[in-house]
Amino acid sequence: MSWSSRNRSAGSRLIPIGTGLAALASLHATECMAKPEIGVDFDAVVFGSDNPFLIPGDNRGSGAIDVAALPYVDWQLDPRTNFEFNGDLGFRQYFKHYGNYFTGSADAQLTHRHNEFLTVGAQANYSRDLIADILTETIDMAFDTRGIRESVDARASVAWSPNATMTITGDGGWQNLRYPGSRILQTTDAFDIGAAASKQLSTRTAVGVQTRFTSSQPEVGEDSTVTALNATASHRFSETWRGDVRAGVEWSSTDTLFAGEQNDRARFNGGINLCYEPEFTTACLTSSLGSEVSGLGGLQREFAVGANLRTRVSERGTLTADAAMRRTDVSGTDISARVMRAQAGYEHRLNRTLYLTTGAAYLERRIADANVGTFIIQFGISIRGERP
Repeated sequence: MSWSSRNRSAGSRLIPIGTGLAALASLHATECMAKPEIGVDFDAVVFGSDNPFLIPGDNRGSGAIDVAALPYVDWQLDPRTNFEFNGDLGFRQYFKHYGNYFTGSADAQLTHRHNEFLTVGAQANYSRDLIADILTETIDMAFDTRGIRESVDARASVAWSPNATMTITGDGGWQNLRYPGSRILQTTDAFDIGAAASKQLSTRTAVGVQTRFTSSQPEVGEDSTVTALNATASHRFSETWRGDVRAGVEWSSTDTLFAGEQNDRARFNGGINLCYEPEFTTACLTSSLGSEVSGLGGLQREFAVGANLRTRVSERGTLTADAAMRRTDVSGTDISARVMRAQAGYEHRLNRTLYLTTGAAYLERRIADANVGTFIIQFGISIRGERP
């Protein structure tokens, strides 16, 4: 939030006008604050899988019903300040073997544009997820797919544009990861801070540099840190093709549960994104390599690759598909781990607020030579508010 005052040297003859304008502005601000966009969506899904938690052994199949309420708030506090909230409260009941679970998330964001040069923001997030549902988010998921992950994040950011072609950003945050009941994954705190500068060379091309420092503090063991320095570039090849690349080096000092300390190891760090966006369609390929915060007792170096597609196939129908894979060689061991997900779905709008969905997915995890996979088929119905 910021405050500003007018120059009062114009004399007392402007006071009545200024008072009237201030009253109108106050009334307008009050009206804006009194009319946040508030709503709630609802999802209900029935699905079946031959092994929903990717547990080795026979007779692991089960069906389930999952219901969720998704509240949201979009509040323009004043012409320069916006508040957004998105939540998710879900309940899942398995028909056999696995019982029931509560899941959910809450994400709040506040953005304030101080002027045309400076924007500041803050974000807070809590989530509670079944690990099998977020299989490819981190390599941790390969080691305890039956469990729950709880995460808390808080972050602040600032963006400064000294001119029309230059943007300088900075951000910092704290994260807490918990795995209740897990015998393998441990509670971990992480702090990170980063800065970046980007220069617009033309209407299609921008280049820049960025750096980030991350400190991981597991419940057992010493801290681990990584410092990354990258060059960045983005380019729009045409009206439908765009891409960006990040390449550089990271220096890590990692204490693992298995092999003591590894100091100042310099390794490649980077990523690439390529998107195709004709009318009614978005298709993207992504890839990255670098150290990530992990519940395995230190930072893990992970390679990830993914693809996603969303296309409107008719006035009421939308087709989606995505695939992702993540792998690592566990620090200090000769163990490799990999997780993979591939899924496709179709969404059909019955009317302004009611949607039917159907989909199929394949999930897989591999640790060393042990491999477990599963197929999932699901059907659902959604009720969605009409957002502006």
